[in-house]
Amino acid sequence: MLRKSLALAIILLLVLGVVAGCGQQASQQGGDQQQQQEKEIAFTISAEVPNLDPQKATDTYAILVGNAIFEGLIRVHGDGNIQPGMAEKWDVSEDKKTWTFHLRDAKWSDGTPVTAYDFEYAFKRLLDPNTASEYSYQGYYILNGEKFNKGEITDPSQVGVKALDEKTLEIKLENPVKYFESLMSFLSFMPVRKDFVEKMGEKFAADADKLLYNGPFILKEWKHEQELILEKNPNYWNKDAIKIDRVKIYIVNDPNTAYQMYENGETDWEYIPPELVEQVAAEGKAKYFYDGAEFYLQFNVKRPGKPWLANENFQRAVGFAIDREALVKSVMKGVSDPATRYVLPQLAGLEKKFVEEYPYEFYSKNADTAKAKEYLEKAMKELNISDPSKLTFEYLTDDTQRAKLTAEIIQDQLKQNLGIEITVKQVPFKQRLELMNKRDYDVVFAGWGPDYDDPMTYIDMWVTGGGHNNTGWSNKEYDELVKFAKTTDDFKKRADAMFEAEKLLMEKGPIVPVYFRQRAWVCGDHVKGLVTNFVGPTFDFVYADVEK
Repeated sequence: MLRKSLALAIILLLVLGVVAGCGQQASQQGGDQQQQQEKEIAFTISAEVPNLDPQKATDTYAILVGNAIFEGLIRVHGDGNIQPGMAEKWDVSEDKKTWTFHLRDAKWSDGTPVTAYDFEYAFKRLLDPNTASEYSYQGYYILNGEKFNKGEITDPSQVGVKALDEKTLEIKLENPVKYFESLMSFLSFMPVRKDFVEKMGEKFAADADKLLYNGPFILKEWKHEQELILEKNPNYWNKDAIKIDRVKIYIVNDPNTAYQMYENGETDWEYIPPELVEQVAAEGKAKYFYDGAEFYLQFNVKRPGKPWLANENFQRAVGFAIDREALVKSVMKGVSDPATRYVLPQLAGLEKKFVEEYPYEFYSKNADTAKAKEYLEKAMKELNISDPSKLTFEYLTDDTQRAKLTAEIIQDQLKQNLGIEITVKQVPFKQRLELMNKRDYDVVFAGWGPDYDDPMTYIDMWVTGGGHNNTGWSNKEYDELVKFAKTTDDFKKRADAMFEAEKLLMEKGPIVPVYFRQRAWVCGDHVKGLVTNFVGPTFDFVYADVEK
């Protein structure tokens, strides 16, 4: 997944946002008919939304849609602008460990009030081991959250989340968290109503009518594998600020088909297929932004019968055999950056960007075949294998054209530079996530987008037993560095620890960074107020408008 992955620590949704005017010119209709016409926007995504359960969803598409149909205590919009959401105000104790949120008068889409009890239930549901949420670790900042999730305590009343009454929610933290306000806008912390969840049972969030909504929009239709239709929520507390009446999200796997829909006026913005970037840029129509996604090879170190996948020298050999610059130029036509380290360049540090304060390169932009062969020789000696062709593996990836081209290039580079033959397995996005979660893969080409503007959103993924660590990798020193960074109140020492963790991951971990994604896109002038993000939802259309 990109998980943004969903999978989106935390100055959550703290975005380098740009408010854009964009898109095809709207078709002109005369007089009163134009005045009365409902406002509608449309765009495409490349795969089905796997899950819209707030406490279980992890992927970028769920975050995109969830940002529109749900609302947490706080909403973050634009360039890190923290706004009141379901909470109209909040207080924090002097030691920064107790937060008290005061909820506004707000309703669910069925007309019933949104209460503090809905938030208490949702937070504890996230942490409940029976929920099996991959994002449960985000709740470890809450007092006794980790203990409850790991079964060390079984009484949910000991978890530091409590509804004092219908309008007041108290949250106690283990330690101060500087990005806690932004964390509260993340999808995992959106409210759900206990009676409705229990009534729906296993069907909860499976279809449009199996959800309740408290956000700016409701999910009117969900035609799986085809489209989602969102409509303005008449019960939303701030409905007068929402200008769009309807949002159509088409599921289109082929980027050229999606772009043609934009050219035909069927959609309002679209990504530019790599092969058309130069042409569209020459026409002056191309726009660019970093969407926060990093793509990497992820090794399953517990794969039976293939011990080389757990070998650090083998992993490094693969990493140095990849020519990242050539791949970016070929597949993305230069619209992305080779990833020579793990932490995203855009993420905040103490005063500047983290990568500026902690400069570091582990891999090279181009293949370093000498170093790759040196690591391979060490691996073969440790594994007692003399023929590199025996070090084969299956490369799992999505079924898009871009994923296919990327796989072919990496396949060719490994053969040429190391003599390693690999096979490629392409599956739909949802199936790829399922295989990763079951750890049923050799090596997967995966992606991750930041959940908040802080390096920890990448770093804490790989702790032992982490919800998104489906590699089987475990390192005690790494775990201790992450734990220290999460508990110290010395921000400089915290940053130092994250940097040490990043270096350790590059030297010993099961991750080989490939590129940081930049997006080339088009959008016409009739769309106003659309925000592009590098943290959180790629496009935030909640406060967008269209000129007729």
